[in-house]
Amino acid sequence: MRALIAIFLLAFPTTIRAACDGEDLRPRLDSAQHEEIAQRLADVPYASGNYWTATRKDRVVHVIGTMHIDHPALDDIAARLAPVIKAADHVFVEATKEDQIALQNAISTDPDLAFLSGPTLIDLLPPEEWARLAEAAKARGLPPFMAAKFQPWYLSLVLSMPPCVLKAVANGEHGLDYRIMDLAADAGVPLNGLEPFDTVFTLFKQGTLEEQLEMLKLGMVSVKAAEDATVTLMNQYLEQNHMEALATSRIATRLHLDVPKDEFNVIFDDLMTLMIDRRNQGWMPVIDAAEGESIVVAAGALHLGGEMGVLNLLAQEGYVLERQPF
Repeated sequence: MRALIAIFLLAFPTTIRAACDGEDLRPRLDSAQHEEIAQRLADVPYASGNYWTATRKDRVVHVIGTMHIDHPALDDIAARLAPVIKAADHVFVEATKEDQIALQNAISTDPDLAFLSGPTLIDLLPPEEWARLAEAAKARGLPPFMAAKFQPWYLSLVLSMPPCVLKAVANGEHGLDYRIMDLAADAGVPLNGLEPFDTVFTLFKQGTLEEQLEMLKLGMVSVKAAEDATVTLMNQYLEQNHMEALATSRIATRLHLDVPKDEFNVIFDDLMTLMIDRRNQGWMPVIDAAEGESIVVAAGALHLGGEMGVLNLLAQEGYVLERQPF
């Protein structure tokens, strides 16, 4: 996500505002919504905790859930994690800085990765949906005529971010991932990506354009709704409640879209399967093949919990999991 936002900002570093005025939306949820969150969390493995160790024989995998956007609290968190990073034999992140440069170069040489080569979204969407999309794009500094040319899945990810986050990335404000990469580089610890730099593009290319257009609905939220969702997500991350954050995000997004609940849940689940589950499965052979007895795996916290989360997948491979102070 961070890399994709960065690519967007290289092309459109324009008039997005910096202030982030969101509020934690949890106090505004009603009892039924809180009950839905509780039901979704019931029996979910490893639903909380941002730092775990997975031990098998002499090998320890340190699994760290990261946040891709900046927050002052991340400095202290990085300082506490520094001894673990510096003592590791190998550190893996979702995308290294070199991976992000490779992705930017790939898009510059093959625009079809991020842009439609045929009819634009103006032609592909009903007029009322295009109008809402155009407003969402303008609010984020993206001219609608350019938004119309984006691959729908790519545009939906960009539009899910409020302008304050886009501006922060443009100003070089990064999340825990960057802090971990810098710690590894300073200590001379080998650093690699968990997946090829174009993995997300490859996954979405396997679907149809119609499926992408359905997912695009998830990005058609107002700036205020996106800001509230971002503040709520950050609070839940600092509370180490990543699976609660996922359940809350589902409800918060659904509230702002004119999509039937059942249809919305299918779209949301399909997106999570692509962005989380399938990638987690692809990371397992990489982790297993890593050399050394102390391995750090640092990935977005939403990758940690659940049946297909990194922690449960490691447990299924015979690792013993133990939550650590964060």
